[in-house]
Amino acid sequence: MAITKIHAVKVRLGDAINYIENPDKTDGQELISGYNTAPQTAVLDFSVTAAMAHKARNTSAKKKGNLAYHLIQSFSPDDAVTPELAHKLGRKLAMEFTEGKFEFVVATHIDKDSIHNHIIINAVSFYDYKKLRTVPYRTAQQIRSISDQLCMEAQLSVIKDPQQLGRLYPTYVQKKRTTSNRTEVRKKLNFCLERATNYAQFLQMAQELDISVCQRGKHMTYLLEGAGRAIRDTSLADTDKFTYAGLMERLEDNAAEQLFIRERIAKILPNVSTFADFTKLLQSEGVKIRVKKQSGQLLYKAVDLDGTWIPADALGDGFILGGLEASMKSGFESLDEGHGTPIADLYRELTTEYPQNCDTSVRLTARQICSAGKRGVLLQIQDANCNPAKLMMDSCHIHTAPDGAITADIGAAFSYDITYDDGTHGTIRGTDLIRQIDEENLTQPLIVSLTADHVMAMSLRGVTVHLPQYGIERLFIPEHYVQRNVEQGSCAISLYPGWQYSYVPTGSEKTRKAISGADLAQSLGGVVQTGTSESNLARRVSNVERRAGIANAQELGKLLGSMADNGLHSAADFDKQISAYQREETKLRNEIAELRSKSKTYAATAHNLQVCHTYKSVWLEYASKPLAQKDTFYKQNEAALQAYSRAASQLEKMGISQDIELEKVKQLVSKTETRISNLIGKLEKVQESNHSIQEDKEKVERIQGS
Repeated sequence: MAITKIHAVKVRLGDAINYIENPDKTDGQELISGYNTAPQTAVLDFSVTAAMAHKARNTSAKKKGNLAYHLIQSFSPDDAVTPELAHKLGRKLAMEFTEGKFEFVVATHIDKDSIHNHIIINAVSFYDYKKLRTVPYRTAQQIRSISDQLCMEAQLSVIKDPQQLGRLYPTYVQKKRTTSNRTEVRKKLNFCLERATNYAQFLQMAQELDISVCQRGKHMTYLLEGAGRAIRDTSLADTDKFTYAGLMERLEDNAAEQLFIRERIAKILPNVSTFADFTKLLQSEGVKIRVKKQSGQLLYKAVDLDGTWIPADALGDGFILGGLEASMKSGFESLDEGHGTPIADLYRELTTEYPQNCDTSVRLTARQICSAGKRGVLLQIQDANCNPAKLMMDSCHIHTAPDGAITADIGAAFSYDITYDDGTHGTIRGTDLIRQIDEENLTQPLIVSLTADHVMAMSLRGVTVHLPQYGIERLFIPEHYVQRNVEQGSCAISLYPGWQYSYVPTGSEKTRKAISGADLAQSLGGVVQTGTSESNLARRVSNVERRAGIANAQELGKLLGSMADNGLHSAADFDKQISAYQREETKLRNEIAELRSKSKTYAATAHNLQVCHTYKSVWLEYASKPLAQKDTFYKQNEAALQAYSRAASQLEKMGISQDIELEKVKQLVSKTETRISNLIGKLEKVQESNHSIQEDKEKVERIQGS
């Protein structure tokens, strides 16, 4: 397996590229390659893309951020990896991580015992001019997962017996439930960085959140009140986000973005009377808006600046939801830019306490495990639309019991990165992953009988459980997991021990909580009610079953009518329609993939045209020089001449003239992206129809079977 690291390149990009292209380390530069750039001209190509991005967003006056990202992939000396295979895996890693939207250079170093790749990735995309966004730890984990999967597919460090992987669960359970101060420090610093616009304001906010900030030499340290020792900036993230330079860049970005948003809001205020009009008009001005469901928090995003989401409270009390509604009633005379709520109170009010550990253990079988390696296991799963995908599970979350059973620790609230067969990426929620594995392995649920006091509401959708003595105001169980018996007047629910069930707690707390199926079953079994209340439950069960019978009859009537209209007479007739939908899905996926490839080609063409326009004058001057002066001029302008030569050569191969207008090519990219978006919409509708007809088939099969 390979170890991966990533860090930002803020200055001296040329030095970084020169280092990785060292001939002594790369077999005379035989193990160097580039994507949408030549290694020798990467610095100029990166700068041209950045300039095009600034021009496209009209942000030329904005301070430049990161120039590139340096990714290192180091292979174990125990792996029988050749330099050629290592280079190939490095290119695949860069391509999957960037989705082919960013230029990069890959150099494979063979001067040490462990072969390793150095990958320099442009911080700005040539495809859509967006920045490469990284998230502390999450980005590093994503890169590692891609690398581990590629290594496993290449049969590097593969374990033939998966039972050899992992430690015994009891020896690890205590460790996995402990959390470090870094998590709390990172959350609080991020909260400050979402709002502050200058260094003094950032320091004040951090102090109010019990964090002492100190600058020692080139490093920043952060000390959480009550913690034993301070935390260095570089240990908080896989980029330079919390270093002084990273802080200043983010604070300057915040200042520009907040000013942009305020100006746009001030511009549209006289023309709106409702919040819907406000949202629509603001979006036309390049500012997106959304509201968090749980907290009601309002967020703004300056799309033209490729900005992050800015909390409304950062702009002032007048920009939050309540302030806007009050201003609408008063005719938008002015918006209050003051901050009435202390930052500590805001943090407690708006911060969600996410779980910091994997709370559920599920048993893995041969159905899920594709292969196992020293770093973990590769699982075969399905996404929410039943599309096959693979997921890399880290070895620290895999355990082997004394009886040989293999279990995986999964966080129900976590989001896991998955990879499709075509190399694209997606995500799956931990709770969906747990349910999928349990259902595939035919895990038996706990059947728990409900009493009348347990049931708050009962409908055709399911049952709402009420357990105030355990702090549960209401918890919904879908109809699929409910069993009612009219004759006995009883109602039972199926609970899976390892699943996490979301509930609304009693009291004034807004944030939903979760309880495991095992704990919920125990809570429900701890109270047994008898007497007249059970007759009430029997009546409710009878009423729901009667409504269910009517609804089923109506649904059956619609189903039969639909079958007749479509010439379907039995369950077998559905297969033809399902196959047609599947063919349509495949067709749309192929068309989307083809258009994405074309769009990347168009974007690369736009880049090459820009390079030619930028350096053509240098090339013409070189061509006009007398032979005696050419050598000196070439040495002085080597990078620019090579960049022009490469770009002109690429255009010539594609049969494209340098005289083509650059804006027309950019418009072609935009039109292609619109077509891709429309096809994705069609694909989603076909998937919905396919899912619906499969459900109809199952209903017919149940009817025929009974």
